[in-house]
Amino acid sequence: MTASQIQSAILKGNFTDREMRDINGTIVNILKADRKAKINEAKRNFRVGDVVTFQHKTGIIKKINRTKCVVECGGIGNRWTVPMTMLKAA
Repeated sequence: MTASQIQSAILKGNFTDREMRDINGTIVNILKADRKAKINEAKRNFRVGDVVTFQHKTGIIKKINRTKCVVECGGIGNRWTVPMTMLKAA
């Protein structure tokens, strides 16, 4: 089945509530696994002290948390908590 066929079947009411919950749960699990894989890949690539860029800013990684990094962009009080998936090596 294609995505448009599934959408049409949902709109026509061809699925029970239980089937809809199962479909939703499967999609959510796939998205979570994909997000987790991207974060783990980024964790392997970044270390404290690395120079990175994000949203036209450049800074140094000061701390690595579970899913985000603390990046200092020069000066006191200029620290950003940035999702690892947004960071690029400078």
